[in-house]
Amino acid sequence: MMDTALEDDTELGSASLRDYFAARLPDRLHEVEEAWERARQSGWPEAEARTFHRLAHSLTGAGATFGFPAVTEAARLLEQRLKPVVQGASPPPDDAAISELLAGLRRASQMPAAPSSSTVSLPRADEPGKKTILLVEDDPETGPWLAQQLERFGYGVRLLEQPDQLGAEIDRDPPSAILVDQTFPEPRLAGGLELSRLRRDLRSPVRLVFLSARGDLESRLAAVRAGGEAYFTKPVDVGALVDQLDLLTGPPAEPFRTLVVESDEELAGECAGALRAAGLQVAVETEPERLLEALASSRPDVVLIGLDLPGCGGAELAAVLHQLEGYVATPVLFLAPPGSDEDRLSALELGGDELLVRPLDPLHLIAAVTGRARRGRRLASLMAYDSLTSLLSHASLKQQLEAELARAARERVPVAYAMLDLDGFKQINDVHGHAAGDRLLRTLALFLKQRLRRSDIVGRHGGDEIGVILPNTDGPTARAVLDNLRESFSRLRHGFAGIEISATFSGGVSVFPDDPTPELLAEAADRALAHAKTEGRNRILMR
Repeated sequence: MMDTALEDDTELGSASLRDYFAARLPDRLHEVEEAWERARQSGWPEAEARTFHRLAHSLTGAGATFGFPAVTEAARLLEQRLKPVVQGASPPPDDAAISELLAGLRRASQMPAAPSSSTVSLPRADEPGKKTILLVEDDPETGPWLAQQLERFGYGVRLLEQPDQLGAEIDRDPPSAILVDQTFPEPRLAGGLELSRLRRDLRSPVRLVFLSARGDLESRLAAVRAGGEAYFTKPVDVGALVDQLDLLTGPPAEPFRTLVVESDEELAGECAGALRAAGLQVAVETEPERLLEALASSRPDVVLIGLDLPGCGGAELAAVLHQLEGYVATPVLFLAPPGSDEDRLSALELGGDELLVRPLDPLHLIAAVTGRARRGRRLASLMAYDSLTSLLSHASLKQQLEAELARAARERVPVAYAMLDLDGFKQINDVHGHAAGDRLLRTLALFLKQRLRRSDIVGRHGGDEIGVILPNTDGPTARAVLDNLRESFSRLRHGFAGIEISATFSGGVSVFPDDPTPELLAEAADRALAHAKTEGRNRILMR
């Protein structure tokens, strides 16, 4: 059985999470009341006020997670009253107001939990367009644990304990993906709900992912036949699961871009029409001498070049193309008239990837272009991104930092740069193995990409150090954002060979224009990171 840890990191045995929460509720209420007494008696210092607010907030989320809506509502009223105090926007509340709110919280704790067969809705952020996962999991420990992990990666999760409610839940609010714990081989879920048929009948596409305790071929085939697009065996690697959910629920990949350089307008139109019908973006240039302008405007993944162009040979034009920085590895396909094998081989030797001989077979043309484009994008990604973490490589991160500083100097806006480093990474490698360390680093990388803004840039600086560029951001704001992420990451649980651990990271922040060059910015952030390590780790400091 999975060792489960929730927000207080208490390991649970076989008792249900709902019963466990109910048993712990009196103690948690006592903690809230003690926090109020400390805050009141000491004159509401910031640290005590924040502790009081944090404990009230934790009851808000935990009550919703474990089926105590009255506790959630009462704790939310208390949290809302304390929030302006913590933010310094309001004086401390009077004792009578807090006493009344605490009395309401005590009354709520006496109310029974929601029935176990109901849908448990976890706290969801209010941002529009948030992706929702419908999780079907009847294990009282695994379901809330996995939902909580996915929430921390930015997903909204609706947890179903009874699979026969799935159809109604989808009709009520179609999710981005359905995550089902299923024992295979078994073509139907309990209650006679056939997932493959349900999925076909949906008005909008929903991605289907299976979890299972079995990893054999027969079970995997059954999942594919039921319409599953991904399959994970237990215990679940949450980082890998989130990575797959991102891929399945993210925006569709940008269509492949093709540039056709061919003086024969009829042939160029024929190629462009076939490729556009297949969903590709196509630009056509009938004047070879305009190659450079055409490249700049179309940014192609693949270039098709006529072999017998006027004024220059197609092979010569391909050689020029491959001299240009940024196009060294761009695939080139030649459009060739019928000719001798010797001519064709010569053209390929001069820089072509494939020779397409007229008259063209449209299916062959489409397959050749899409295959080369897919491989070209993959190669470009490998050059620009770190293979372990899928973050920008060190060189790419440095280029992005230089570009952001140049833009910031023109617009006279700040840029924050942070260096983040996993705490105790060497010890994790020594105790759990390097594979565990690699997985933890990938999880941190994925977590940062999920939780930061789209405009923020994340790259691998080296080793377990990660660099983060935060455009249009001053130092205090960057520190607050990263500190929030640090705290959230520390509550994640990571499984290695049946053992679960938590992990933390430290960080250092520097700011442009205080440090005016990429080198000075990185050095200042690195010094702040080192200071954070010497002060005890698990903290974010500024230079």
